[in-house]
Amino acid sequence: MIEIMKWMISFAFAIPLVNLVLFFLILRIVVKNKKKSILLTLDLSTLFFIVSVHFHLITIFEQSFLIYIILGLLCLSIFVYYLESNRSKPPSMTIVTKKVWRLSFIFFFISYLFLTIYGIAAEIIKNAFI
Repeated sequence: MIEIMKWMISFAFAIPLVNLVLFFLILRIVVKNKKKSILLTLDLSTLFFIVSVHFHLITIFEQSFLIYIILGLLCLSIFVYYLESNRSKPPSMTIVTKKVWRLSFIFFFISYLFLTIYGIAAEIIKNAFI
């Protein structure tokens, strides 16, 4: 039973697109509101994409970039907080956190797609000339 759970967790982090679809299908039935189900799906999937990008970077470049990911998220938080403070009265940390989390989804989703294509192409080229 524990082996099955390990396999399911590793699969969830290795292929977050499957999670994205599953979360959407389940939440679409449960929530009934299409916009809320999409936003909740993005919120739940972001962590899976962050971890997946981290492991893609380790696999491709053979070193961890986790500290850079964390620093990037912190810099993004500061930037969004600054923009919010210029735009409105005192910025709400809840709004800033939501915006940062959703921007992170966009960035890590695109990074996941790019790193997947890059990793496949790099391995094909590497193995073609051996």
